[in-house]
Amino acid sequence: MRVVLLGTGCPPPNPVRRGPATLVSTDAEHLLVDCGSGVAAQLAQAGVRAFDVHRVLITHLHSDHVIDLGHLLITRWILGQNAPLRVWGPAGTKQHVEKALDLLGWDIDVRREHMEGRGGPEVTVTEIDEGEILRVGEVKATAFLVEHAPVEPAFGFRFDSAGRSVVISGDTRPSDNLIRHARGAHVLIHECTDATKTSWVLGCGWPTREAKVAALGSYHTQPDQVGKVAARAGVTTLVLYHLMPGSSPAELSAAAGHDFAGTVVVGRDLLEV
Repeated sequence: MRVVLLGTGCPPPNPVRRGPATLVSTDAEHLLVDCGSGVAAQLAQAGVRAFDVHRVLITHLHSDHVIDLGHLLITRWILGQNAPLRVWGPAGTKQHVEKALDLLGWDIDVRREHMEGRGGPEVTVTEIDEGEILRVGEVKATAFLVEHAPVEPAFGFRFDSAGRSVVISGDTRPSDNLIRHARGAHVLIHECTDATKTSWVLGCGWPTREAKVAALGSYHTQPDQVGKVAARAGVTTLVLYHLMPGSSPAELSAAAGHDFAGTVVVGRDLLEV
C-alpha cells in the first residue's frame, strides 16, 4: 500500500493545509478517504488523476470532510470518466450525494448540450455499518465506530494488505473502540485538533472562548491525549492530521511523544507515510 496525506487541515482556512483527505493506493486501484477542500488538485499533485479514482470512503458528514465530493464526481465526469463513482459512508451519505447531484444538475445538463450520446455522472452509495466493507485486490478495508458526538455515526477505517496495516481515525475523541481496531497496526493516522488554538468571535455560538475550547475538546483528540491512544493500541508509527492553523509541529510532536515511545510524524499535505 501507498498512503498519501492529501489534506491535513480542518475547517479554519490554512494556506499550507487543505481539508482532510487521505489516499490509499495499490498498483491496481486508489481508495480515497474523505474529500476535503482541494482534493482534486491534491490528487493531481500526488500524481493521480481524478479520472482514475473510483472508490471513496467517507468517515462522517461534517462539511470539511465532504465539501469537495461533488467537485470530485463532476470533475472526473468532465474529464471523460463514465464509470460510476462508488461511495461508502455513514447513514445520510446517500441523501448528501443526491443533493450534490441536484445542485450540479443545471451544470451537467448544459455541458451535455455540447456532447453526443452521453449521460450524466453516476454514483453508487453504500451506507455502512461496522465490519469489512470492501476488498480491492489484496487490500481489505474495515470500518469501525468512533466517538464524535453529536455526529453519529462517525467511522474510522483500517486497511490491511500483505501483512501491513494502516488505520485512519477520522474525527474522534479518544476512543476505546478505535484502540481495539488499531491494535498492532503499523501506522495510525490520527486526528489531533488542538482546541486551545481555536479563535473566537462574538456570535460564533459559544458565550466565551473558554466554552468553545471545552466544547471542541469534548469531541476531538487533544495533543496530550493522542500519544496515550497510540501507546494503548501498540502501533509502530503515529501520524497526526486534522491540525489547527495555529498548531506548532514541534509542540505537537513533543506532546504526543510524552506517552508514546514509537515514531511520531506531524502530518503535512502530500506526505507519503
